[in-house]
Amino acid sequence: MLVPGNSFPWDIVDSSGRMLLPKGLTIPDAAQAKQLWTRGYFMEKDEPAASAALSAQGQSPNQAAMSSWRVKPRQQDPSTPKFFQAVSRLSLQLEEFFCEILNGKSERFPERFLDLSRALQVQLAKDPDAFLASLELFEEARYGTLHALHSASLCALVAVHQGLRSDQQRVLVAAALTRDVGFLELQDELDHQSDALTPDQQEQVRTHPLESARLLRAIGVEDKDWLSAIEQHHERLNGSGYPGGRSGGDICPWARLLGIADIYSAMTKPRAYRPAIQGPNVVHSIFQSRGSLVDENITQTFIRILGVYPPGVLVRLSTDETAVVTRRTENLKCPEVRVVADAGDKILQIYPTRDLADGITIQEILPRATPVRSRLNHRQLWGEGPAALRR
Repeated sequence: MLVPGNSFPWDIVDSSGRMLLPKGLTIPDAAQAKQLWTRGYFMEKDEPAASAALSAQGQSPNQAAMSSWRVKPRQQDPSTPKFFQAVSRLSLQLEEFFCEILNGKSERFPERFLDLSRALQVQLAKDPDAFLASLELFEEARYGTLHALHSASLCALVAVHQGLRSDQQRVLVAAALTRDVGFLELQDELDHQSDALTPDQQEQVRTHPLESARLLRAIGVEDKDWLSAIEQHHERLNGSGYPGGRSGGDICPWARLLGIADIYSAMTKPRAYRPAIQGPNVVHSIFQSRGSLVDENITQTFIRILGVYPPGVLVRLSTDETAVVTRRTENLKCPEVRVVADAGDKILQIYPTRDLADGITIQEILPRATPVRSRLNHRQLWGEGPAALRR
């Protein structure tokens, strides 16, 4: 979008709210385009044109049902900590791409979307623990968007250890980001629904991998690994998955990894009908299903890389102190933690590290509604954290 000569139907401002390019003015040259890319944020005054409803002509039933899906209206808050700027921008860009997919806007889509995948890889590589923590703590984007970014990040971490080439990793990340585009509107409904799924909803859930792949083919995605990973990410080794009931070796390796990341990310996110499931319970559940539902080797690699307590979660220590998991360690059950509140729940100004190998243990993972969560000094916990998105 940032091409010299282009104009925008909204203002572009920087992170402090200063105007960079007023609505309607064109980008004069490549240097200005680069400045907007590194410093700019969309200040949405009206709904973006990219989120207009799909034409009813030629729509499948699922596609017609999703025609009202929109980019979540939000403005870049000048007070947004630098720690969250990368995930904030990535989430907004991802939703813009979702609108393109649903509207069938296919101009160089695969190439441009792989650029977004690369941007996520870059942010993750800068500081994996800090980026995972930012995904855990960020609350401004919708469930489906954060779920996609989170599971894509998990896939990227494991793919590095599996020895995938950089270009293969990028395609895998793209598949993780787009796997649920076939039921975006239903995903939003289910995020707030506590009742059982209706028969129609069950059918949309079962067919969404095929619908997602169909939508991507329609706008020019031809990569077989990308499409196969999406179509098969809900298949299970014993044949109990969907939509095709594939089993064993009929499920491609990328779909096996994506399926595990999808399960983990979904279970650790709160829903209307249940709170978030705690890290140890999620890890135990996935580990118990290895070899029957999910791939055993990939499961072991996944757990070894991620650990039991992911960065960003708040925990209660055996000392009654409140701490934040800041980094993974080689000891899966003993991550690095820093105390943010004492045993009397008084918030500290300086966050000391506690050595979990020295007799101190984690007693529980605290709920997301814990008040200290919104008052964390992210810079003290992770340094600068993920820097603002740059090319």
